[in-house]
Amino acid sequence: MKRKLPPFPALRAFEAAARLGSFKAAADELCVSPSAISHQVRLLETYLGRPMFSRGPQVVRLTQAGQRYLSRIGPLLDDIDASTREITGDAARGQLRLKMTEWFAKRWLIPRLPRFMSVCPEIDLKIETGLPPTDFRNGALDVIIHWGDAPVEGVVIEPFFASTRTPVCSPAYRAAHPELRAPTDLADHVLLRDETDDGWAEWFAAADCAEACPEHGPVFSHCELSTAAALSGTGVELAYRELLIDLIRGGELVQIFDIVSPVRTIYSLAYEAHRATDMHIRMFRSWLFKEILLDAATQDNVLMPLTAAQ
Repeated sequence: MKRKLPPFPALRAFEAAARLGSFKAAADELCVSPSAISHQVRLLETYLGRPMFSRGPQVVRLTQAGQRYLSRIGPLLDDIDASTREITGDAARGQLRLKMTEWFAKRWLIPRLPRFMSVCPEIDLKIETGLPPTDFRNGALDVIIHWGDAPVEGVVIEPFFASTRTPVCSPAYRAAHPELRAPTDLADHVLLRDETDDGWAEWFAAADCAEACPEHGPVFSHCELSTAAALSGTGVELAYRELLIDLIRGGELVQIFDIVSPVRTIYSLAYEAHRATDMHIRMFRSWLFKEILLDAATQDNVLMPLTAAQ
């Protein structure tokens, strides 16, 4: 049967505009004018017999048909790009835009950047920090380190990091409070709280003294701030143990009790489903899971999903 293939320039213009969420951004990428992108998209819509975008003042959005079409042709164009570069020996140099919590960036990713740069020298990471939600709609991000493992429509969520939580403090704070011997004693101390996910009630329940959990204490917008407060001797932090394992092993923080809260997923790799074959995303994903495998060899309770070994 004869293939039914649309004009390639029109296909390329549509994919760029849909992926970037903007005719102007697509025009910049393809080195043409926005009106040329609009013309090519209309040619494609005429060929297909239906609109791919709904157009409004200052904005264009994919229709349902456009979303379905992008989900199928996006990976195909990525494969063509990767195969062409493989044949020509032209390693694709480019930028991979990441977003994650400040804590993950500082405590996990940045110490490992030299290894990433040696393995993937053709990729320049652009790293920004922030809190959820996981949102790719403005086209400004390629990968998000997703908090937890909650599903997001149209997004691949791959859990890769889990941890228990346990109370930690600075050595100076511990030395100044020898009376701190049982979990219930924490009720009389400064407990550092996380605004995003305060887990003190869960930890006191795990210690079989739920009624002793106080409700007071300074609240921080993210974990990096509460860790800084713990390091300075301000009080006791309920830390994700695996993220601070180096500080604990190095003696900068002291684990006060052996009691830990239940293991929970705290980080997942997230990227748009239609970009699953994107070469730079695949390279970053492969590197990240290999690093997690290395971590798993020396640490407890680090989540290793089945996808990590594939």
